[in-house]
Amino acid sequence: MISGAFQRAYNSQRIRFLVIGGWNTVFGYLVFVLLDTVFSRIFSLRYVAYMSAMASGNIFSVTNAYIFHKYVTFRSAVKGKGMITEFFRFSMTYVVTFCLSLILLPFFVEVFKISPKIAGLIVVLLCTVISYTGHSRFSFRKGNK
Repeated sequence: MISGAFQRAYNSQRIRFLVIGGWNTVFGYLVFVLLDTVFSRIFSLRYVAYMSAMASGNIFSVTNAYIFHKYVTFRSAVKGKGMITEFFRFSMTYVVTFCLSLILLPFFVEVFKISPKIAGLIVVLLCTVISYTGHSRFSFRKGNK
């Protein structure tokens, strides 16, 4: 009974995306918090610290996300040079969410006076939802070679 439900869940791309997305959200947020903590000791301007943490943490998060989404979520069979194109499309999806983050993070922190760590979590959650659409319809859509 449980193994059948687990198998159906594992076979569902949306469920795999949510599980991997959950992992990527936790991973990305922890990297952001770690870097924000380090950068807040280096930079005197709070804005510079949290924005630097978001920008540099994004590199780690996108690489981690690509590996897990390619092999687990979307089970992409693209190999060799085709992976460069696939990674480029994947990265372009994240450029959209990154630009959105550049707008939303300071908006939540400066306008709504939300802590950068809480605002970062809100932004990550919003961007996770947006990224599924981009990855399923652009980055890893069937027919991409």
